[in-house]
Amino acid sequence: MDLIKDWLKRQLSNPQIVLLASVLLVVFLTIFFLGGFLAPVLASAVIAYLLDGIIMRFQKHGVPRLVAVCGVFVLFLLSIFLLFFVVFPSLVTELDKFVRNDVPGIVTNVSNNMKGAYQKYEYFRNKRLPDFFTKQLQPSKLATPSLTNSVTSIDQRSLDANEIEGPLSLTDEAPFDGVSLSSGEQGADPSSYERITSAVETELTEIGRRALTFSNSSLKNIVVYMLYLVLVPVLVFFILKDKQAILNWFAKFLPSERSLTRQVWEEVNIQTSNYVRGKFWEVIIVWGVTYVTLKVFEIKAALLVSLFVGLSVLVPYVGATLMYIPIVILGYYQFGMSSTFVYLFIAYSIIQVLDGNVLAPVLLSEATSLHPIAIIAAILLFGGLWGFWGVFFAIPLATLVNSIIKAWPMEINKTLQR
Repeated sequence: MDLIKDWLKRQLSNPQIVLLASVLLVVFLTIFFLGGFLAPVLASAVIAYLLDGIIMRFQKHGVPRLVAVCGVFVLFLLSIFLLFFVVFPSLVTELDKFVRNDVPGIVTNVSNNMKGAYQKYEYFRNKRLPDFFTKQLQPSKLATPSLTNSVTSIDQRSLDANEIEGPLSLTDEAPFDGVSLSSGEQGADPSSYERITSAVETELTEIGRRALTFSNSSLKNIVVYMLYLVLVPVLVFFILKDKQAILNWFAKFLPSERSLTRQVWEEVNIQTSNYVRGKFWEVIIVWGVTYVTLKVFEIKAALLVSLFVGLSVLVPYVGATLMYIPIVILGYYQFGMSSTFVYLFIAYSIIQVLDGNVLAPVLLSEATSLHPIAIIAAILLFGGLWGFWGVFFAIPLATLVNSIIKAWPMEINKTLQR
């Protein structure tokens, strides 16, 4: 107990550590409790932070800040226009065709495969397996007389039970539909499979239809999204334009001596900017290469699938692995177990190998030095706290934690030396 008290006393006696802990606590509580209300402001601050890196590059070449802000902001508006009026409609159209034309076929294909597997299982269970045990339990096959006597006693008890409950004829129906013990043949009731297939197909088609019409049926969501679409760009512009004034206003609430907080911020700022810039180009490159590859194989919904493959790099290790599922399903649906399906699988695997071992190290060499276990733990932790955005910013947040862990002991050593 005294050890803990001494440790707390050393920590709390250092004003730099107290300031850093207070700033982190205020930011965390603000996002956790007020994140929903301040979502447009927080989103605008993040976008402005990302765009500010481009503006600072223009400033280094002698471009006035206001001119750089206006130019970058125009490019930002143009990107939003292309996203909402070119890319997004194409994705919706492709998704609509995929849900209406291909999903029922995929469901039917999967159902037929399940039906075939079930029939093989029934055949083995009702014919091959009983025949195997019947041959093995013949008196001539039994290893010892004691085992023969045991089997005989079991048969005798079974006969006694049948005499109590009534005789069971081998011509009676088996307890499983479509299986006849008398004939030794099996078969599943086709009507039951048709009902299951029809129900699954109808339900998935309905889910897809509701997903396509959800935004049109919810007036409240439309109003909120339109408000964000107008409000966020305005906030981004003013945050970029008045960046220094906003920072000076926040600085008034902090002590003049804040070297530890400044040190942590500078390290996080450098690594986060490198990470975001590298991830942006990684998403674009992986998206483009995957789209071309899927188009070569004539995969349906190539634009949509390649977009998700590109975005999957934002979730290291997990995203690329999960995207094997739609690739395999679509490939098997279109090509079956053919050589083309194998080539598609190999091509996607090559893309992931090159991304993980060549592209990502080149683009992110200066961004982070976190261990893979730390990255996965950060994704699970921050994703559980803040959902999608927690996963999206898991690496920068983990970088923040890593910077604090490195800077904290250094500040303690400085205090002890004094």
